[in-house]
Amino acid sequence: MPRLKRALILPLIVFILLIAAAGSFASERKITKEVLSNGLTVILEEDHSAPVVAFQMWVRVGSADEARDEAGIAHVFEHMLFKGTDKRGLGDIAKQVEASGGYINAYTSFDNTVYHLAVASRYFDEGLDIISDAIQNSAFDPVELKKELEVVLEELNMNEDKPERKLYKTIFETAYTKHTYKKPVIGFEKTVKGLTREEILDFFGRWYAPNNMTLVIVGDFNTADALAKIKSSFKDFKRRPDQHRPRPVEPPQKRLKVVITPQPVSQTRMAMAYHIPELKHPDIYAIDALSNILGMGVTSRLYKRLKVNDELVNTIDAYSMTPKDPGLFFITATLDAGRVKKASELITTEIVRMANEGPSSSELRRAKTSLESDFIYSRETMQGKARQLGYYETISGDIAFEEDYINGVRALTKSDIMRVAKKYLTTKNLTISVIVPTKHRSFITKKRLKKAVRKAEKKARIKFAKKAKKPEVTKLTLDDGVTLIIKEDHSNETVALYATVPGGLRYETPETNGIGSFTASMLGRGTTSRSLQEIGSEIEDMAGGISGFSGKNSAGVSAKFLSKDFDRGLDIFVDVLLNPSFDDAEITKLRKDTLAAIKREEDYLPGYTFKLLYQKLYKDHPYRMKTIGTEATVNSFTAEDLKAHYNRIFTPEKMVIVVVGDIDTAEVTSKLKDALKDFKRKGGKAPSLKADDAPAGIIKTGDRKDKAQTNIGIGFMGPTLEGDDQYIMSVLTEVLSSQGGRLFTELRDKASLAYSVSAFSRPGLEPGLFGIYIGCAPDKKDKAIEGILNELRKITTQEVPEKELERAKNALIGGYEMGQQEVSSQASDMAINEVLGIGYDNYKKYAAKIKKVTAKDVLRIAKKYITLDSYVISVVGPDEKEL
Repeated sequence: MPRLKRALILPLIVFILLIAAAGSFASERKITKEVLSNGLTVILEEDHSAPVVAFQMWVRVGSADEARDEAGIAHVFEHMLFKGTDKRGLGDIAKQVEASGGYINAYTSFDNTVYHLAVASRYFDEGLDIISDAIQNSAFDPVELKKELEVVLEELNMNEDKPERKLYKTIFETAYTKHTYKKPVIGFEKTVKGLTREEILDFFGRWYAPNNMTLVIVGDFNTADALAKIKSSFKDFKRRPDQHRPRPVEPPQKRLKVVITPQPVSQTRMAMAYHIPELKHPDIYAIDALSNILGMGVTSRLYKRLKVNDELVNTIDAYSMTPKDPGLFFITATLDAGRVKKASELITTEIVRMANEGPSSSELRRAKTSLESDFIYSRETMQGKARQLGYYETISGDIAFEEDYINGVRALTKSDIMRVAKKYLTTKNLTISVIVPTKHRSFITKKRLKKAVRKAEKKARIKFAKKAKKPEVTKLTLDDGVTLIIKEDHSNETVALYATVPGGLRYETPETNGIGSFTASMLGRGTTSRSLQEIGSEIEDMAGGISGFSGKNSAGVSAKFLSKDFDRGLDIFVDVLLNPSFDDAEITKLRKDTLAAIKREEDYLPGYTFKLLYQKLYKDHPYRMKTIGTEATVNSFTAEDLKAHYNRIFTPEKMVIVVVGDIDTAEVTSKLKDALKDFKRKGGKAPSLKADDAPAGIIKTGDRKDKAQTNIGIGFMGPTLEGDDQYIMSVLTEVLSSQGGRLFTELRDKASLAYSVSAFSRPGLEPGLFGIYIGCAPDKKDKAIEGILNELRKITTQEVPEKELERAKNALIGGYEMGQQEVSSQASDMAINEVLGIGYDNYKKYAAKIKKVTAKDVLRIAKKYITLDSYVISVVGPDEKEL
């Protein structure tokens, strides 16, 4: 018989629903089900996609329904039913079917015996007559029966010589102690030899009744016409008493079982079988997915570990047998006898790993896709569709069972896979069968194999229990020098990637101002293999996003995708990061857009106000410039300039890549190692910058703009990113700013001087900025400035009351935590902090740093940075003049 999983019992693993709407199965597929007056269940699916009709008669009796002394009798019918009828002689049925361009066959399983034929649809009547005649009028000729019993005995002998058949026979009879699945479908030599024609006819009379059969016909026919013909063909087929032989319940297995069978073979076969529940059990969805992840294909866990990495096996597979009653989960391998012990140890280790760590997101997605694709492929033929319907009806009792199945598969999570692995794949629930070459029988014993497997399970459980609390974040350096930081977060099916390097304004001069921003914008506008339109189309197909960025201190590429699209998204991300084309046509388009944006900036007066302020606060430092650049510099950029700047800063030894989201650390590491293996580039030196001195006195700047409002900015040289001053300054800023802060309360709520007023801190690698902004009516300008300075005097001379301090700290911590909800925010924060020398793990320390700030700290930092005799004030409004 063919491989057990796919042929013997038609496992549910290949039955996945294509249509999502519940209750739509029959109507979508034009399926009709009717039970005739004699009890015959008829299922018809009208399908005109090909001029073919498939007929299948499913008899609800299999080897599991036989008594011990009649083992194999159901299989004998498979051989006899097409051997001739009252009106068709020996061989006539096969000849007639083949003359119609069709085929005919039968098979027996534990639960069913199935007779199937397929013919061109123009021979529908002939096909129906053949299957009707065979089922109702088989001759069971004594001479032919005797001959066929000899054929079955030869098949039995042949099976004894086939190591795969022997492997399965030994594992079933060992794994099952009570249930009749322990008997081979084909029976035993003794029972087959002992069968008489009378016993066969008695069995036929009891089980081959219309009320114990399901006729499935799928193909190119008219349903109404077909149903009328079926009723006519089976009108004389009489109902008989319902048959049911109670099947013994298999008790739970409580210990590891091993059977080793020496045979004259050249290669060792091993099967590991774990008891699992029946078809309709809710765990089956996860069990089928688990079998796919462990051992289905070249990307499966066991194949990669035992075949590719350790080279212990020649073949290895995993699959679940899900019949009507509780089945078995198989792992099978062919290998050398001397490697059985090591292979069984590694298989056990990988199972424990799966139970403790679960599958990666891509493994689970791949399993779901594989299950669905198997079903899709099985629907390519009328025979496949008929087989599905017969299986559903006879095993589950519901032709629409696949709807429940697909919903179950689609709902699977990582924890579901872990749960069933832990529940079912244990050594006490395991039976191992090994067919070993006779000359190598001493290589392995039952005692040694049991000891090895038990020890491997115990060792793996200890190992993975320790690893269960694995690092929240993994940081490593790849061979090319790239720092890779990965944080798994399975709370939502999204993933963010940030590739960050030192860059931004600090790598620019007045002559190149804006080149960082322009270069970053070009990264997403085409690569050597993708145009802007192709990138956009792929990204939109995934509902994702990707872009370059460049700020004051860093630059890079960011992306966000659904985790199911991680592989596609990563491919685009790496392509955009490493292979920008700097196409002249795209440069021209971006230049036009950038120049327009520069013009628009002057219309945004708060930004324009601080542009003037920065130019006065900093004398020589690049922080004095805008990231977007100027009209003159943007007009000067060439493709060569952009390439040179890109090559200068986008180098592996300076790059940090952060991946956060619904991913697997090991998988992401492997994929990025491979994707970046050719990333070898030496960049230019980092700029040598020194901090500007604080303003010598109070510096005023501004411009006249014919607008209704006056915009005021006051700026002080602020803290750097080094040390704790930035955190204390954040608390100080919160005390002044926000709706509950002093500036809002005193200048807006009480004095009604402004609609918008705020304070902010922008620390840098060199001294940054502490600033205050207010927008007010022109005639309130002086009062607004005095109001700000008055609040600054207070905070530099008086300690902040405890209640006010706590409000500010709580607001900062709460705002930070809310901002960290999205994976993109987490990735950005970790990447930039790592590049700037703060450390990717600052998110763990932020709350503690804020909490420890005292009122004395705030007063000290206020006095240090808020120097009321040394600052810049910028005023832009209708009554001002250009300064």
